[in-house]
Formats: sequence, C-alpha cells, structure tokens
Amino acid sequence: MANHVRAAHAHRMVAGIYCVVMVLAAIFVFAAVGNNPAMVAASIAAPLAILAAAHFVVGNSADRCSGRTASLVLGAVTMLVVPIGTVMGIYIVKYSLGEWVPEKRLSESLADGWPQEAA
Repeated sequence: MANHVRAAHAHRMVAGIYCVVMVLAAIFVFAAVGNNPAMVAASIAAPLAILAAAHFVVGNSADRCSGRTASLVLGAVTMLVVPIGTVMGIYIVKYSLGEWVPEKRLSESLADGWPQEAA
C-alpha cells in the first residue's frame, strides 16, 4: 500500500476516534451537569468536532496525493494527545514524510491504450 493511502487511512481512523470520544463526552457531561448541560456538552464537543472534520478533510486530500503539509501538521498536533494520539501521530508523520506517488486509477489506465474512433 502506498504511503499516501496509509496516511489517509490513519487520518480517517483518528477522525472516527474523535467522533466516538465526542459523543461519549457529550453524553456523560450532559448527564452529570445539573445547570445548563447542553452548553457544557457543546463546549466540549465543538473542538473535537473541528479536529474530526479537519482529519477527515486531510484524509480525503491525502488519498488524492495532495495536502502533504496539512497531513504533517495534523500528525504533529495529534502527537500531543497522549497516549493513543502519540502513536497515531507518529504513524501519520512517518507515512507523510515518505514519497507520495499518485497511482493510476483504473479509468485512467484503460484510456491510455483504448482505440480512438475517427470523428
């Protein structure tokens, strides 16, 4: 598997982890706080939602062999979340530093040798 594909999968996995943690934190905070629980739950869930969206967007761009700098930056930020984020951040940075070579898609490879009709 290519480096950019591995980085894309890692970004999507981190986005999923952030989504699960966001939902669980919002549920527990909503149940534990007596006055204005929705505001407290939203203040905890909002940063996690932003990080999850950023990882998802960068994962999609890494799948297309673009967004290498964003992948490195998010990998470095992910390393700050100890202990699981550190492992995932190292994995993301490792495969973001490697060579990203775009692969030919099936539709592109068929068009290369396909006979053309004269118009």
